[in-house]
Amino acid sequence: MQTNVYLPQLELTMESVTVTNVRVREDAYVKAEQPLIDVETEKAISEVPAPKSGYVRKVFVKRDDQIGDKALLCILTDTLDEPFQDPIRPRLAPAAVGQNGRADVSPSMPVTMSKSELSEGPIKAAPAARKLAKDLVIDLAIVDGTGPGGRITVEDVKRTGASQTPQPTTSDWATLSVSRLALIAQMQKSLVEIPQFHVARRLDVELLLAKSEGVTFTDRLVRAVAASLAKHPALRTVIEGARTKVEIVSVAIAMDTPRGLVAPALRQADTLSLAQIAALTKDLRSRAKAGALRREELLHAPFALSNLGMFGVDFFQAFVFHGQTAVLAVGRAVNSQAWFSLAVDHRVVNGVEAARFLETLQQEILKS
Repeated sequence: MQTNVYLPQLELTMESVTVTNVRVREDAYVKAEQPLIDVETEKAISEVPAPKSGYVRKVFVKRDDQIGDKALLCILTDTLDEPFQDPIRPRLAPAAVGQNGRADVSPSMPVTMSKSELSEGPIKAAPAARKLAKDLVIDLAIVDGTGPGGRITVEDVKRTGASQTPQPTTSDWATLSVSRLALIAQMQKSLVEIPQFHVARRLDVELLLAKSEGVTFTDRLVRAVAASLAKHPALRTVIEGARTKVEIVSVAIAMDTPRGLVAPALRQADTLSLAQIAALTKDLRSRAKAGALRREELLHAPFALSNLGMFGVDFFQAFVFHGQTAVLAVGRAVNSQAWFSLAVDHRVVNGVEAARFLETLQQEILKS
């Protein structure tokens, strides 16, 4: 049986990813969940595992390729000798057998092409490259493609744009990066589709400020937040259409990296000791800066924590992104008190529930 392996959705919004490593070769046997390919998104490096055991019959990507959402990565079959169909190449209709015993292919016979080929048109270009070319007002016909089969990549479009556009001066427009454009699109979508509600109050944080080797203000706050989330399931309830689901207690921590803002999560944070929280948070920060976070560390965390107090910010309001239910914004401590602003998805959390959560959080902080 043939299994086509496609690139899964690795982030909430994803224009394209870069292949950083192909771990398998054609005709090799792989086990279910064995990593096949490594890809780099805007925020992390992720592994794409085999959905089942089988033989790798054909690989469609190579290192440094830029591929779009749901791109075909490889084909698996149960046995090494069974036939398989290549969905990328055109397939001819069944041909009549001529007198010489060979198939006669008539030019008039219909040719069935894959959906990706029909949508691409005469110019082969990655979806992300098409979008960037449109944003930069660049005609793809003048872009030299360096990808497989002359396919135009995002880098090809950037290179063409750079050659056509003079270096920016104080009066020139500068082009936003692809990752920044993706973030803007996600922000706009979130603000339009999610009804946002905010509550705020000052909390006593004296016990969070205690000096301790290897433990930070944020580490102690994460423990208090996790304990509060265990008592308030509404704050970790996600909504999808007409369905809702209560997730496990996870606390995502906003972190600034060279690639932009990321929010990796501590899973089952309510079961962790303070020392474990401190060690895991330190590890996440290190790998976030190196771009080595795993896909599962960036997804399915409905509650996020953003602390700007260390930058001298007294008060700010965050907003809820798609996939989140609530975001807690924390300001700097002044006279052992700090402002806490809680943004929630009003479809699943009302104002009273949000206010009660902050009260519970205050009580958990006082236990620290």
